[in-house]
Amino acid sequence: MNDSPTVGVTVHLVEPDGAAGPALANGFLAGPTTVLVPDPPQAVGDPWQRYLVQIGTEAVRVAGVSLAAASVDGFRTAAAVLALVEPSRNAAPAEVRTTLAALTDSLRRHRGDLWSTYADLGFPVEPPEVDDSGAPADTWWLSLAVDDLVVFAGGICCITVNCGGCRTK
Repeated sequence: MNDSPTVGVTVHLVEPDGAAGPALANGFLAGPTTVLVPDPPQAVGDPWQRYLVQIGTEAVRVAGVSLAAASVDGFRTAAAVLALVEPSRNAAPAEVRTTLAALTDSLRRHRGDLWSTYADLGFPVEPPEVDDSGAPADTWWLSLAVDDLVVFAGGICCITVNCGGCRTK
């Protein structure tokens, strides 16, 4: 288990003056140049927008956004994976590593809850405060959903540097 502190991230649109706009979503560092945003709002799914992430006092621009979603075994889950233009100085020196198989198994056990899944794998993550408003979850991404948990896990794991077992010969 990694005992380093949680490295929480907030995702922001870049304002015309280059500053960070209001926070759009919460996520966490999944690697030195990768941020994972569980159940992203639609505002984080637009590849034509310019984003930056706040990691403590550090602001890092986002180079690109990848989306993955699954609806399988009676649960739904989605993630946005943000590629950073440069490594975060807040990335833990001894990163947690996982495999595609371990991620898939943990996703199944936690019924798609990505915060619990990554915590179970040893990542120092802690979910943000829960919205108790009773508002329905934003499921704009359902049209992107696959019905194969391994394919979904590959979409969020294999593009990070800390995941093994993704390539087949």
